[in-house]
Amino acid sequence: MPEPRTLLAPGAALLLATLLALSLPAMTGFGTPAAAAEGPGDECVGTMTEQPDESTVVSIQGTELTDDGYEKRAALLVSYAPDGTFEWARNASAAGRWWAYDVDRLPNDNLLFVTTESGASIVGELNPDSGEYEWKKRFDGPPDDAENPQVTDAHDVDLIDGDELAIADKGEGHERLLVYNRTQGEVTWEWRFEDHPDHYPESGGGPPDDWTHVNDIDRVNVSESDAVDATGEWFMASVRNFDQVVFVNRTSKAVELTLGEDGDHDVLHRQHNPDHLWGPDGEHTALVADSLNDRVVEYAYDADSGSWERVWQVTGLNEPRDADRLPNGNTLVSDRMGHRVVEVTPEGEVVWEMYTPYETYDAERGGPGSEGPTMREQGVEGRYEVHGDANFSEAEVDACADALYSFAPSRFDTFAGDLTGRDVHRGESLPLVPIAVGALLVLVAAVGAIAYRRRSG
Repeated sequence: MPEPRTLLAPGAALLLATLLALSLPAMTGFGTPAAAAEGPGDECVGTMTEQPDESTVVSIQGTELTDDGYEKRAALLVSYAPDGTFEWARNASAAGRWWAYDVDRLPNDNLLFVTTESGASIVGELNPDSGEYEWKKRFDGPPDDAENPQVTDAHDVDLIDGDELAIADKGEGHERLLVYNRTQGEVTWEWRFEDHPDHYPESGGGPPDDWTHVNDIDRVNVSESDAVDATGEWFMASVRNFDQVVFVNRTSKAVELTLGEDGDHDVLHRQHNPDHLWGPDGEHTALVADSLNDRVVEYAYDADSGSWERVWQVTGLNEPRDADRLPNGNTLVSDRMGHRVVEVTPEGEVVWEMYTPYETYDAERGGPGSEGPTMREQGVEGRYEVHGDANFSEAEVDACADALYSFAPSRFDTFAGDLTGRDVHRGESLPLVPIAVGALLVLVAAVGAIAYRRRSG
């Protein structure tokens, strides 16, 4: 057993390192959100002629299209102040996640956030103040397991009445809509596309490993409208590879309505994230990010003729992924390949614009989803072109990306933040100098202890 004096040097050094780490002022450092004392500037701010009353939260999927193909980037969740200032960022990839998808603001101001790992989707309620999850569920079991079903690549999950999760599951071999009851801890409802070949034939859609690419699910309470001859709940889902938005009766599982047709790209072309609104006469209205048509469209359903009418569209976008109608009548658009989030007026004028590479998936302000009036309620119809945007150059988008990714915590930042109790997602800087000095002292002490013991031996 070593003599007490052989432990003196490393023990004193370790104590000194601990005191330094705890007592010295926090220092800014490489790789941290506060790497620059002033924080990121206006590298990502585009047009800003109007400012909202609240923050905007944006999920960034985590991939960049380059000349050599797609390059993996960090999957992020970022909050922007009304003037475009960075507020906080969560680097999902630093926590082992692959993609970042849907984000919804809940009534308690927490965020429902959907990410993925290899072979699994993770859904959780994130407290933006603490940076911690209130709860988190990993769907990584066998596909048909009721208690923990495999959901490999959920693009959208909605929280219903506090304890139900409505899930769009685009997993190969189990493409379906699900309801998972968190209180009961099991799947309580399921609707499989393969069980409805009259609507979704095997010969249609996409390749076998991505047949439907269902990417969105929203509950529609049809009892809210006297103009609809139905009661109860429907689920509206975006079936991307069939160019359709479908409405499914939760009770009977019947397909009640369909917007679009496989291959009819004049109506929809590989769309994402439709929102349901009630029109001025109580008619079904769908606001859709019509991705490969590079536009956002609004359709109203005429029950007498049994057909949908295109009421409004705004073009000049670049593969939009999400569109929400705001209470002021404007539309908040996640413009994926435009690497930005824009708020546009009914006439297409950009009044708020943030560049958000790479690649923007979902944006929420208030919500979840659309809370504003339809275009018919505003007395606006027709086609409009996006105008008044900043038209960032490729170099400016790259500069924005550099600012964004330097602001987002790295895997090291997250680990060090856990050790020091700092919320790196909100830009709290890390005491890297004390940590480095302490580590050096421990190393020197260890080497000295080894040398001392050898001399003593």
